[in-house]
Amino acid sequence: MTISKKIIGGYVVILTLLLLVTSVAFYALNRTQATYNHFLNVDERLLEGANELRSVTFAQQTYVRGILLYPELLKQNQSLLEASDLSFKQIFDKMRHLMGDGEGIDLVNELEILQGQLEQAQQQAVRLVLEKKHEEALAFTIQEFRPRSLALIEKARLFYEQQSKLLDKGRTELGEKVGFFTLTLIAVSLFAILAGLTIGSRLSRIITRQLRESIAQLSSSSAEILATTTQVASGAAETAAAVSETTATVEEVKQTAQHASYKAKYVSDSAQKASNVSQAGRKSVEEAIHGMRRIQEQMESIAESIVHLSEQSHAIGQIIAIVNDLAEQSNLLAVNAAIEAARAGEQGKSFGVVAHEIRSLAEQSKQATRQVRTILGDIQKATNVAVLATEQGNKAVEAGMKQSSETDEAIRLLSASINEAAQAATQIAASSHQQMVGMDQVVLAMNNIKEASEQNVAGTRQAESAAQGLYEMGRKLNALVGGEASNSRHG
Repeated sequence: MTISKKIIGGYVVILTLLLLVTSVAFYALNRTQATYNHFLNVDERLLEGANELRSVTFAQQTYVRGILLYPELLKQNQSLLEASDLSFKQIFDKMRHLMGDGEGIDLVNELEILQGQLEQAQQQAVRLVLEKKHEEALAFTIQEFRPRSLALIEKARLFYEQQSKLLDKGRTELGEKVGFFTLTLIAVSLFAILAGLTIGSRLSRIITRQLRESIAQLSSSSAEILATTTQVASGAAETAAAVSETTATVEEVKQTAQHASYKAKYVSDSAQKASNVSQAGRKSVEEAIHGMRRIQEQMESIAESIVHLSEQSHAIGQIIAIVNDLAEQSNLLAVNAAIEAARAGEQGKSFGVVAHEIRSLAEQSKQATRQVRTILGDIQKATNVAVLATEQGNKAVEAGMKQSSETDEAIRLLSASINEAAQAATQIAASSHQQMVGMDQVVLAMNNIKEASEQNVAGTRQAESAAQGLYEMGRKLNALVGGEASNSRHG
């Protein structure tokens, strides 16, 4: 068992004894208080009730005599009698409540019976007075009411004497109980004091012996601790120096990692810009392809229109040939008409004028058809040139479409490569950032380790000082306990 448990056990025993003494004292005090309260609340009040009973009975005699002797005060005395009857009832209720089923309850019952008989006699006397039978009322009062009233007073006196004897007996018992409780308390207190002294002496010897053994072990252990803490202190100093060098190296690595992180961030930004440019180039090529397709569609539409125009020019040529034939025939008809007009003489002169005009119109028509034919020839030549140009344009558009498709494919491959490079650069930048965060944590950890190492050095120095102090204290305690042991042996 450890010293603390033994000390606690000794205190528990002593506290138990004190609790026992306190319990006996409280019990004695409660019993004394209960008995004293019984005197105050029961016995004294019962004696007071007996005196009140006698006083009310005497007062009732006075009120009855007043009714007999002073008829003019009849109502006042009746009221007083009713009040005395109520007082009797209250006194008996109080006495029954105080006594319960204890000793003397029979005497209370007898008092209540006598009071009932006295009340009946009182009512009879008052009834005779009210009937104007004063002689009979006086005789009834002397023969019936007065003896019963005296008997009630005598019973109340006997009850008072009986309760007085019980009160004296209770006081004697209370004194005996107080004396018994006092002796018991003294005996228990002496027993508790002796037991406490015995336990204290026993614990003192046991604890001194265990302290002597523990101090011897403390002296040897403190010497070993002192040597160990000295070694630990020197090792902690070397560790602190190594941690300082490591912290400086980690700080340099942190700066290198920070520079690499900046470079990786720059590469990532450049790759992202190149990716954006490639996306824009790809979009422009796609728009160019769409434009070439629209140009091809328009060229095809123009070729169709030119072919349609060539066909219409051929149709116009045929119409012009027909018109030219018509002009030739009109000219021929006009010549024939002029000849016939000349033959007709003066009558055919007007017809000759018409024939001349028709011939003139035919000549104009021939000239117009020659001009239209010339223009139509130019149109056909231009149409042929346009057809050749549209064919060359279609071939150029197809070549442009092919080159645009090849350019789109090349840009798409370039964009995919740039995106992959941008993703790789982003990942490198993220990794560099995480590496920077990790290096910050490493630097923080190394700083914490450095602080902990410095604190460890300081702590080991303090532990060395504490071990030295502990060693000195062990020597002093050993000398102190050894001196007490020698003194006890000499004693």
